[in-house]
Amino acid sequence: IHLRPHNATIFVNDNQTRSFLSIPVSDESSRWAKRLLLPSIDATMLRFGQKAYYDEGIMHVSIASVKGNMIPIILKKRRRKDLMHTASGNESKISSIPLFQSPGCHQLADETRRCIPESIPIRL
Repeated sequence: IHLRPHNATIFVNDNQTRSFLSIPVSDESSRWAKRLLLPSIDATMLRFGQKAYYDEGIMHVSIASVKGNMIPIILKKRRRKDLMHTASGNESKISSIPLFQSPGCHQLADETRRCIPESIPIRL
């Protein structure tokens, strides 16, 4: 499996009670996992009355979590730091945001992104 740390994402769960820092897996790794790993996981989830694990989700590895929905807080700090003039108020409806802003938006983020490997291989 190959992780893509440049695409690190902050997700919030459906109940908005926890936020997660996650690293997506590569498209190829995602296809492999969905084909070989998820059928057993989905069968178990359905057996216990839960929805299938990755019907529409982004295949990822969560590396940290914190109580609450951090997305509105992060977006507010980004707007303040970058003097963005975007509309606010719908942050509570957003379920994920990229950890790193788009290239060119913020110098520190660009420098940090250059220090991170594009791919991290993991053996199973």
